[in-house]
Amino acid sequence: MNALFKIPKQCLDFFGYSNLFLAIAVFASTLQGGFIFKNISLPAFSFSLLNFAAAFYLYNLQRIYQSAYPTTDERLLWYRRNKKWIFTIAILLIILLSQTFWIIFINYTQGIFVYCICAFLSLLYFLPPLSLRKIKMIKQFAIGFVWVVVCCVIPFMFHDNTYSGIASVTKDEWLYIVSQFCFISALCIPFDIRDQEKDRKEGTQSLPVVLGIQKSKLVAIGLMGIYLVLAFFIEERSLVLIRSIIFLISILLIAKATPQRHRHYFIYLTDGIIILQTLLLYFL
Repeated sequence: MNALFKIPKQCLDFFGYSNLFLAIAVFASTLQGGFIFKNISLPAFSFSLLNFAAAFYLYNLQRIYQSAYPTTDERLLWYRRNKKWIFTIAILLIILLSQTFWIIFINYTQGIFVYCICAFLSLLYFLPPLSLRKIKMIKQFAIGFVWVVVCCVIPFMFHDNTYSGIASVTKDEWLYIVSQFCFISALCIPFDIRDQEKDRKEGTQSLPVVLGIQKSKLVAIGLMGIYLVLAFFIEERSLVLIRSIIFLISILLIAKATPQRHRHYFIYLTDGIIILQTLLLYFL
């Protein structure tokens, strides 16, 4: 009987700690651009599949690197115990999506070049000698930058499924890109609040380590404010109602973020906001 009660938590642990939920959030974040700007719907869908797999591989590569060192971190210990399942999923993704990846490579070659640069930056984010995440107060902005380039900028380089380059990105699209950068960067800050003590011990000068928790929350709220205000200037589709809903929920989650919160709070609620944003765009 006791084993039955452990099943939901075990499922939540696996889905969250394996980065599958995060990969879905990246997939959703890429896909939503096509809901707003119809002329990039096909590249947005194509790159959403590639981004799903890339997020899964890159974040798990980071966990492999981190779990190689002595640790008491719950997630890394879980990862050591379940590494074979992560590798199994990784192999299945290659088998299932290999043809799709090849089609994307052929049809969006110019975007793949930019994509490879972002992949390299993602590796430098946690690997020495640079370890970009340890640069003072850059952690969440580095994630936000790479996120919007692969999820927004690259699909916007292909209008009507034809390469048109970065110069063709419209005013509305740039406003959308900037707003998503603010949105993703703001949602990274609660994770830094959770990791404040760990970052301090590792020498990572994240916002909560440098500014403290309360000031970091104000920065996150300010970024969310920019995300909301820019909705009034994007003419392609009215985003004010949707972003108002997302803004209010995000502010509540940011305000309630503490280092004592369980990891599931950050994984499923904070990352879940990204998926909710996409769902609202689809249904409203």
